[in-house]
Amino acid sequence: MRAWWHYHCTRSAGVKILVLLVMCVAMGCYSPSLRDCTASCANPGDCGGGQVCTDGWCANPDKSCAGTPDAAATDASLPVDARQLCELGCPNGTCAGGVCVIDCSAPDSCPSDVTCPPNVPCRIVCGDRSCDHKVACGQASTCEIRCNGHDACADEVSCGTAPCEVTCAGVGSCKKKIKCKESCACDVTCSGLTSCADPMGAECPLTMDACSLGKGCSSELAGCDRCE
Repeated sequence: MRAWWHYHCTRSAGVKILVLLVMCVAMGCYSPSLRDCTASCANPGDCGGGQVCTDGWCANPDKSCAGTPDAAATDASLPVDARQLCELGCPNGTCAGGVCVIDCSAPDSCPSDVTCPPNVPCRIVCGDRSCDHKVACGQASTCEIRCNGHDACADEVSCGTAPCEVTCAGVGSCKKKIKCKESCACDVTCSGLTSCADPMGAECPLTMDACSLGKGCSSELAGCDRCE
């Protein structure tokens, strides 16, 4: 009798844990951590998800990014053609490491639509209440959108067909739909409290939400990275 009771109690507990995990994913509990020393920064508002700007990179306060190549060094190591392409194709931003950076990190900045220029890598950084109209990757060769501030990215966020990464790290950020269905590889991270408010979550590549992860998307799931 004791063995029977132990087996069924253990099995019941396991089923409850599994149900809770499924419910958590369905309700959008997905909250992955942001990797340290992978996103460059120049101002405190460039970072989100509890990270700070240290040594020119976003990282947790107890993490040092010393020794990580800075943007200037990365620029210097780029071929001249790549630097010139970025500089010529980035009229509304600043080139850093060959990436056209559109800086909307100041509070209440970029009050109209923000769109990346075509044919160059692009990064859009949105601070508190910034980017409150549409944000779009357009025809950028790669695209990264960082909604780091409180209530950042209040309108629709759209990826193009290129690789796309959207980070909704600010409280209440990404209030409307994130569209990356056409992207060949899309990653959407909803780490900010009450971020990604659309109840349907992001529009991810492929059908039947094969690339969905919580409210976001992942290019690491099977078949979700179709970039050549």
